[in-house]
Amino acid sequence: MGGSVVVLSMASIMVFASAMLLVLWGMGALDRRERVRRRHKTLVAQDGGDVPPLDSAPSARALDPARLGLGLDAQRVIRPELVQAGFFGLSAVTGYAAARLALLVALPVAGGVVIPALGGTWGVTERIALALALAATAYVLPRAYLSRRRRRLEMEYRQTFPDFLDMLVVCINAGLSLEAALDRAARELGESDQAFRANLDLMTGEMRAGKSTPDALRALADRLGLREARSFAALLRQTIELGTDVAQALTTFSDEMRDKRMSRAEETAAALPPKLTLPLGLFIFPVVLIAILAPAVLKVLSVVER
Repeated sequence: MGGSVVVLSMASIMVFASAMLLVLWGMGALDRRERVRRRHKTLVAQDGGDVPPLDSAPSARALDPARLGLGLDAQRVIRPELVQAGFFGLSAVTGYAAARLALLVALPVAGGVVIPALGGTWGVTERIALALALAATAYVLPRAYLSRRRRRLEMEYRQTFPDFLDMLVVCINAGLSLEAALDRAARELGESDQAFRANLDLMTGEMRAGKSTPDALRALADRLGLREARSFAALLRQTIELGTDVAQALTTFSDEMRDKRMSRAEETAAALPPKLTLPLGLFIFPVVLIAILAPAVLKVLSVVER
């Protein structure tokens, strides 16, 4: 009985690990494809040629997300979440629907067939219950991955945003207009801030397409999901409408963002000692105590035995 439980546990871990690897591989492939597409678009634009339309290949449009179980209402909900998670391509919704459908099929089949075969005899009721539980898990896994990736990107955006504001202030003080300063500041970001730069490139593309600067900034804030970005968009909107000095407003706002970043770093450092109390008390302190008292205890026991 104990051996079958161990086999079942190992098989369950292997199934769940395979499912997670499948989701991570699919999302990573979409992310790599999107980076290559943006790089190709930049190179073609620099050469002076015509930029091909996004996802113009027939394979990108061959699958309709609605045929993969993702309705129009669900597509409207999942599309902003994919953008916030860093997937900007038009085929991201299709890839998400395909990954979810593959998990919904593969995980219950693997759990309902492979695990009972490895672990002994299972009844029909147990197989159905296991398949339903795995189907629910497969349904939740893609959204959980998107949520995790979105939180990670928000942390990266929050670290990069003050640097972007400093560059924007420098560009405006150098005499550039707000639109030119936004474009210049986006191009000055490093290779480690590709996701943030992709959002800025999308914002500048929207402004070139005719969207007003305040509306493009508000859309940028929605994609980033940061309170700081929403405050930044509201500040620039008020500055443009009232006709006040943009450089002075941005300088004050940039100083405030740097202070907030320093405050967050201090809060993280202050929260470290309480978090270390439990592992110190459970793992490190007993080991130190044993290392100190063990020689004395052994010597006392040897004396008593004599």
